[in-house]
Amino acid sequence: MPDVVIRPQSPGAGLPALTRPRPKRHLGRWLTGTAVLVVVLGSAAFVWRDRILERLPPAFRPILTLEAFRSQSVAPARAAAPAKAISPAPTNKAQLEIDLDTSKIEWIDGRYVVQGEVVNAGRAPGSTSRLRLIFRKNNDVLGERAYPLVKGPIDPGARLSFSQALDEPPPGTTDIVPAVE
Repeated sequence: MPDVVIRPQSPGAGLPALTRPRPKRHLGRWLTGTAVLVVVLGSAAFVWRDRILERLPPAFRPILTLEAFRSQSVAPARAAAPAKAISPAPTNKAQLEIDLDTSKIEWIDGRYVVQGEVVNAGRAPGSTSRLRLIFRKNNDVLGERAYPLVKGPIDPGARLSFSQALDEPPPGTTDIVPAVE
């Protein structure tokens, strides 16, 4: 028989290593669950938004519009400014302006002549009363002149042509900017 040697063991050497179990952290699961819930509820609210709005009392409906949301998200600096009496933008008003793409200034019969079109970009008919010209040299204003220009009524989206002979512009003029009133 072979010689078997039995050696004494040190105390606790044959036991498996005992460690404390790691505490279970559920924060990631909670965050994932919350994100999924928000996405599901937001999608459901978007899909059934018309039915939800029908069931709400009439007093709540204006609050849930996009304009109400925009007015609530005003920048703090603008919100802190003192309130001014602001009249609502007129919805049915004429907006007359000169189409600068079709306007030109030419030398005709020894005089400068402004030719162009007045466009009504508003929602109501309108008429012009004056043609105002600003004479510039680069960014400096050299002078301003007004000429009577009675055109109209001009329907919304319509155009009317005009032509106006000018007095001699100020010396050094490099640019003439027309506008109607």
